[in-house]
Amino acid sequence: MNNIPFTNIHTHTAAEPNTISIKNNAKNFSFLPTTDFISIGIHPWYINEKSATEEISFIQKNAHHNNVLAIGECGLDKLATTELSIQEHIFKAQLEIAQQLQKPVIIHCVKAFDSLVRIKKKMNVHVPMIVHGFNNNEQIAKELIKNGFYLSFGKALLQANSNATKAIKLAPLDSIFLETDDADISIKAIFEAASKLLNIEESLLVQHIYSNFKRVFKHE
Repeated sequence: MNNIPFTNIHTHTAAEPNTISIKNNAKNFSFLPTTDFISIGIHPWYINEKSATEEISFIQKNAHHNNVLAIGECGLDKLATTELSIQEHIFKAQLEIAQQLQKPVIIHCVKAFDSLVRIKKKMNVHVPMIVHGFNNNEQIAKELIKNGFYLSFGKALLQANSNATKAIKLAPLDSIFLETDDADISIKAIFEAASKLLNIEESLLVQHIYSNFKRVFKHE
């Protein structure tokens, strides 16, 4: 029997049985759970210029806690209402915190991958950067992998011929994660789909993703 848990690195719901989950502490800058593994960050959809300084301060003061495994989700989204220049400023502030604390970053990115790569290079970001919910074309996948990003795949793996089903085959096993995000699906369903696409046994994939988790999130 395989007693290694499933690993869900980005979810908005409670952890499933036999699963290590990182719950996104979305839009909550007043209360920090003390037991669940969480990530904290400012999503580009929810940037409020009036409260951004206070929210960054909250992240700075609380992200050192042991149960805060990552900064995020944060990033860049050209479809969001906030100007990209402001998004970049908020994103960079969170990257600085991540570097100070040596914690990974869970990234939301829409139509701004060129900016994402540019910022990583310019800031010389050396903590792991994970693009969550990846469902973009193979060229973008190759560029991100070349520049040291991790890719996390979710519900798009359940859609036949989606970009995600092609991109996951390009990524080294050491650089991928799986997630449910806000979808009402089991992480096991994601693992089942990924194992078929990668043509490896599900138990081996569970073990490999768990090893990635321990290495990237510095968790034993």
